[in-house]
Amino acid sequence: MQPRPTPSRATKILLLSLSSTIALTAAAHAQVVTPAPSAIDIKLIKKIERAERGTGSVSKEAVRNTSPVQSFQSVLKTVPGFTVRNTNPGNLTAGDTTFTYQGFNSDQVGMEFDGVPIINAFRGGTNGQGSDHALSPVASGQFDSVVIYSGANSPSETGINALGGTINYLPKLPTPQFYATISGHGGSYASNPEGGLDNGGISINSGALNSTGTELYGNFYHTNYQSYLKHVFSINNNAYLSALQPYDEGRSQFSFILINNAERAQQPETIPLALVQQYGSDFQYPLNISNNRTTTKSFTTIVGWRSIINQYVVARAKLFYTQDNNDRTAYSNAAYVGGFGGYPLPTSLKSYANPSPNGIPDNTYNPTALFGSSYNGTQYQRYIDNFNNIGITPSLSFLLPHNTITVGGLYIHSQDHSAEYWYGAGNVPTTDGYNDAWDEHDLRNYADIYIQDHIRLLNNKLSITPGLKYYTVLTTSNDISGYYYNYAGTVKNRFNYSEPSFGVSYEALKNLDLYAHYGRVYKVPNISAYYSVIGNAPTPGLELVRPEYVDAIDTGVRYDIGNIKTTLAYFRRSFSNKFGYYYNNATGQTIQYNVGTALYQGATASIDAALTPQLSAYVNYDYTSAKYTSNYLANDGASVYNGELVGGVPLYNLNFGVQYKKSGLTTKLTDSLVGPWHMNTDLGSPAALPAVHPYNIVDLNIGYSWKNRSPYVRKWTLNAYVDNLFDTNYNPYEYQQIGGGPKGSPNYIAVETGAPVFIGLGLKLKLS
Repeated sequence: MQPRPTPSRATKILLLSLSSTIALTAAAHAQVVTPAPSAIDIKLIKKIERAERGTGSVSKEAVRNTSPVQSFQSVLKTVPGFTVRNTNPGNLTAGDTTFTYQGFNSDQVGMEFDGVPIINAFRGGTNGQGSDHALSPVASGQFDSVVIYSGANSPSETGINALGGTINYLPKLPTPQFYATISGHGGSYASNPEGGLDNGGISINSGALNSTGTELYGNFYHTNYQSYLKHVFSINNNAYLSALQPYDEGRSQFSFILINNAERAQQPETIPLALVQQYGSDFQYPLNISNNRTTTKSFTTIVGWRSIINQYVVARAKLFYTQDNNDRTAYSNAAYVGGFGGYPLPTSLKSYANPSPNGIPDNTYNPTALFGSSYNGTQYQRYIDNFNNIGITPSLSFLLPHNTITVGGLYIHSQDHSAEYWYGAGNVPTTDGYNDAWDEHDLRNYADIYIQDHIRLLNNKLSITPGLKYYTVLTTSNDISGYYYNYAGTVKNRFNYSEPSFGVSYEALKNLDLYAHYGRVYKVPNISAYYSVIGNAPTPGLELVRPEYVDAIDTGVRYDIGNIKTTLAYFRRSFSNKFGYYYNNATGQTIQYNVGTALYQGATASIDAALTPQLSAYVNYDYTSAKYTSNYLANDGASVYNGELVGGVPLYNLNFGVQYKKSGLTTKLTDSLVGPWHMNTDLGSPAALPAVHPYNIVDLNIGYSWKNRSPYVRKWTLNAYVDNLFDTNYNPYEYQQIGGGPKGSPNYIAVETGAPVFIGLGLKLKLS
């Protein structure tokens, strides 16, 4: 068995990285005479050193006014090119993909909080992957706004796995003035009064403390959510703390962020379309036939440091740790081993769990002796998936007369423990060599170093941004013997690659900006590419899946006309070594493989206008064409041809919104139209079926705020929410299941249904 690196080794690497940053900072101090603090224009330095502008955003006001039944990802649904599949406060999802962005799945987009990765390093994305279908790494009230970078960007702005772009959630930070809030929300689904939400919480902002200048902000929210789907629920307790500590007369600052989110839930399942049509769009299996209970915890802490060393050098470093724990027990009633209504249950019962006559695998659990049959003895299947990241990201920016050079890097040490155990009762033991289907320990170390430049010429009208990032990724996967693995084994490899980027923008006229950018981004294989070559023989096979990568081109124009902001852009994403996936029911493994090349390309356009002091509106549109550009034979035996459409990619998105504000009253109406898309089969290849119909969702928010002369309550805010105003019946996710259906039509469509109209109220008191 491959020995695992000890935590102390990771700690030594982190300390070495931090020491390097300190050494560079000391060198900067030694080489340049630091002027007095009053001689440094801090605001000017921050402006010169600012990061590359994002291609999309969600404002503070939009985040603040989001409906309480929305998730931390559904706030993105009005950004051009986003299609969000899960829209509920517990991030409950029936599939692995929680959103798509210009055709890219959620595991193909870099996800960050305060500029540090919050991804599952082994599968990509933040939640959804690997049956982690009720996980809240971030929750409402913990972020202030969101910045989206489309495609490849400068190295400092491009996250891990950012084939389609990078999403950075900006944290809720303290402010200099004291305040506190008490808030509560409630509501229900009009067509299903049993479903709904009640939520309440408090927040406290300390203001700047007189003695030290320290600023603190914290909040706690409890949410009890009953889904529009029968039996599905989530109970969330979310805690958040942030702090700022300035020093050196404001030129330097420490920051601290802590997130601790706990959830208990009944997860939803995809349902055969025929059963939805028979029993209604809220149908889920009766709990005594099938259920899927889970408990999750998500913890993140970030310690940041920023210092303006002098007028030429700005130093930064962030040390971070994330931990996500998932513990799910799925149940299938053995009396329904033949299925429900002619269709198989979501969790399959096993016929082969009795001890093997030849001792391979070496499981000693005997379900027949204890529960009467192998089917009875595998009714409860407990799945554990715990993963964590510890890392550091230091950087130095050198502010020269006509350019800003930044050098930096990232190191992450990631661990994953994934296991599943079968039993005939709810108190499932977790004993290796007895009832384990698998017990897997994985390691992945990311390390990168980058250099980038922001060159400003022609009186700052011309900007040129070259950059280069070099990556090395080491992965180890170890599995012991179990029902899915006849033999134990370890697979290990390393990938090295570089990601170049180059951008240029030119202010042709006042408020008219032309830009173009090229970059390459890689994504290493998911852990399924490693564990799938273990277990068939005493010696594991070779991990043969190559990293997929995208050559990304973005070009466009930004033009501001008074109070009207417009953008028009073209994007082109050329895939190489594109990944394909399918789930093998016989072995219980997800198989990943390279399918060849593909081309995603399209255009976006947006207009954002302040029409009057009270009235504003926006409209944006995204068109995406995603096609394979090579032939390949899928692992399910299907032939896929050059020019065939990639499944799961909406052809277009159209968003519209109008807002009226006057004398404390705010009324906002938004409309999101998702275009048609082609579904995949459960085995990963495009389904030979007509496109899924487009759907349109309209949301309404009315808020009223008034100030109070009370010495205790400064302001009252009352909000009314109506989500899906016209009660659109839609399915945000569909796929074709190959085999297992009724006789005569074994292939069938399974769906995840969308939420009906939700009506809610919220009250918030701001205390002085």
